[in-house]
Amino acid sequence: TPADEIQWVDVDTREPVADIQLHLAELGSDGFSTTELAVGGAAFERLCATGEIDALLFNIRVFARMKPTHKVECVEHHMKYAVTAMCGDGGNDSLALRAAHVGIALSDAEASIVSPFSASNRSVMSCVELLRQSRAGLATSFANFTALICYGQVMSGIVKMCTFYFSISITQNLWMLIDGGVATGMMISISMSGPAERLAPSRPTSRILGPQMLASIGGIVMINWVFSVMSYVWLFTQDWFRCNEQAASEVNLNMWWLLGDNYESSILSFVCTYQVINNGLLVNYGYLHRAKWYKNYTLLTLWAFLIAFISYMLLADPNRVGCAFRLNCGTPSALEKLGYKSPSWYIEPYINVIQHNVIPRAARYKLWGYCLGNMAATNLWQIFVINGPVRRLLQKKKPLRRLKVKL
Repeated sequence: TPADEIQWVDVDTREPVADIQLHLAELGSDGFSTTELAVGGAAFERLCATGEIDALLFNIRVFARMKPTHKVECVEHHMKYAVTAMCGDGGNDSLALRAAHVGIALSDAEASIVSPFSASNRSVMSCVELLRQSRAGLATSFANFTALICYGQVMSGIVKMCTFYFSISITQNLWMLIDGGVATGMMISISMSGPAERLAPSRPTSRILGPQMLASIGGIVMINWVFSVMSYVWLFTQDWFRCNEQAASEVNLNMWWLLGDNYESSILSFVCTYQVINNGLLVNYGYLHRAKWYKNYTLLTLWAFLIAFISYMLLADPNRVGCAFRLNCGTPSALEKLGYKSPSWYIEPYINVIQHNVIPRAARYKLWGYCLGNMAATNLWQIFVINGPVRRLLQKKKPLRRLKVKL
């Protein structure tokens, strides 16, 4: 009974154990005690009354003949030390299912009414499945968060700084493509990544301002800024470059997109569009908790299509698609002077002096390689620093302090 002294018995020899602490002090090669305990409801109640339960809690592997109130106490004691899940299949488990951080009902009966989660599969493997799905969901949420922050840094940082400094703008069709197509499509496709096949030994980060998030976002933003600045350094050294000579105050504000009729805007449009498209692929790595990056077929298909689309606008000679975005295009007379055929479609007159913003063919391929280099640099940062050998090295040198429990 709860009022009696507790007597420990060796299950192998059936002999009473006088001092359980001596057995618990014997450690195995893994650093944990080689002795595991089992208690009944009365013994558990006695241990709680004397305060001994806290010292023995993680050595007890079996809690038998527990009353509903005992189960609640057991869960609450575990909750002092770590996030605790409780699974049960009967009405007498309802109180504990409700009290735990995570409750999993292994039935469709009354236990499922009070439990946040339920599973028709009556197995503790349902806990593993819940962890797989929840970790993947958390990792996906942080992936979307990272992509949106990087998108904001490109559009509200790089693009806005350049438009203010050079008195330029990207065209309305490109704005709609980036906001309506690239950003929205990437966010949806990132969410389609499934959980990892195996449960990782540690959970994903849950700190928005933690070192992993700051290093990931900070590294991507820094690399993008460096490549953006260097693209203008390269532009200003080209003999075909003609700087923007149109004052923004002279442009009809109802036709603000005409501020993009210059080379400064063209370089900004191409470089930043590649950066925004690449954000979706960058956050798709980190397959400890999510499926392998190459298994998100929706994201890869969308990414490949967008890269091919913007590459076509950059590398192709003046055409209907590029002219719709006012990139690599110009007035018919200016295009004829450059040796291109006069377009059969209407092109709103360009307001700059040279009447076009067509980049020479050789320079287009250089700019294309430069944009691919920007993408490669950020991908290498994610693969080798954030998710690869650099991360593993830092984890060994400065491991996080986690509760050590023998599983």
